[in-house]
Amino acid sequence: MVSITSWKNTLIISGILFVLACAPMEEEYPPKWVVASQYLPREKLRNMQQAGFFEIGGSIYSHHCDSHGNMIRHKYDEEGKLWKQVKYETLGCVE
Repeated sequence: MVSITSWKNTLIISGILFVLACAPMEEEYPPKWVVASQYLPREKLRNMQQAGFFEIGGSIYSHHCDSHGNMIRHKYDEEGKLWKQVKYETLGCVE
């Protein structure tokens, strides 16, 4: 016969292991996009609206919109700490 104390201990240990296994992985701090944002070419983007940052395949991208609804996409080079324009889309910011 299994004692209640043994059963409770097994349940508690199982619960703790379950919670730890489901806990989110620790993320980098600060996130890469925050670091990259410090190197944006502010002079070139002065009259533009920030539309967001995103990551694809480990690369960081930024979207900016001009007053006419055109979208400019930049890609961040982590080694050189530089942003390079990789796309210009006419009316890319208009829904």
